[in-house]
Amino acid sequence: MPEGPQIYLDESKRMTGEDTFNFSCNPQKACFTACCHDLNLVLTPYDILRLKNRLGMKSEEFLRLYTSVHVGPGSGLPVVLLKMEEGTMKCPFLEEEKGCTVYEDRPGACRTYPLARMACRSRDMEGVREFYCTVREPDCLGFEDGESWTVSGWIENQRLGPYNEMNDVFGEILQAKMEAGNPSLNADQIETFYLGCYDLDRFKGFFLEGPTLDRYMEDEDVVKKIRGDELELLRYGMRWVKKKLFQGGCLPCGSGCGANT
Repeated sequence: MPEGPQIYLDESKRMTGEDTFNFSCNPQKACFTACCHDLNLVLTPYDILRLKNRLGMKSEEFLRLYTSVHVGPGSGLPVVLLKMEEGTMKCPFLEEEKGCTVYEDRPGACRTYPLARMACRSRDMEGVREFYCTVREPDCLGFEDGESWTVSGWIENQRLGPYNEMNDVFGEILQAKMEAGNPSLNADQIETFYLGCYDLDRFKGFFLEGPTLDRYMEDEDVVKKIRGDELELLRYGMRWVKKKLFQGGCLPCGSGCGANT
């Protein structure tokens, strides 16, 4: 169980689409920015892409300065956490008088709150089935006199679309690991996972400039596409990890990126 503030996930009601909840977060609330302290905030690959670009950093520098990494005891996969500031234990991107300084590129978990997204997938089901639950922290006053929202309205308002889409690509890796029998990873395989999912600039140098056979087995149009588009590069990197670690080798030509893969 992670240390930090206790959070209550209300799974009594699974919400989708036009289901409603009440919530408001603004400086007039006495608890404003209290939830930005003492966090165990897991960063997804897409979170890292948005934040490192927001700060004008290479991924390796961002990861070194702002994150810590451990291997999840359940998944056996590397998990990246945002480091809180020493002493105050506040988010490094919080300024007390200004609020969130990276608001337009804040992590998906911050955008989704006070909801939590549950995404389900299986071999027998095409695509992803999702639902949402409310997250209730004891000190949060956002539910008191809150504005009424539908789930779909909240997703649109918080611009969660690209976060959910890229998180579903990331989820393909977890599904592939389960289908492969949840194999344990050695140190080199954990590094492969970290490289392709999190350290995007280093993966770009490795894949596009390094002496790797995978690039020469890929279609030239795909290589050109991922060379000029970081989002496609990340999408490719995650599927490269899935194939490399859990599906027996490098990606077949043309399958690495694109809307129909």
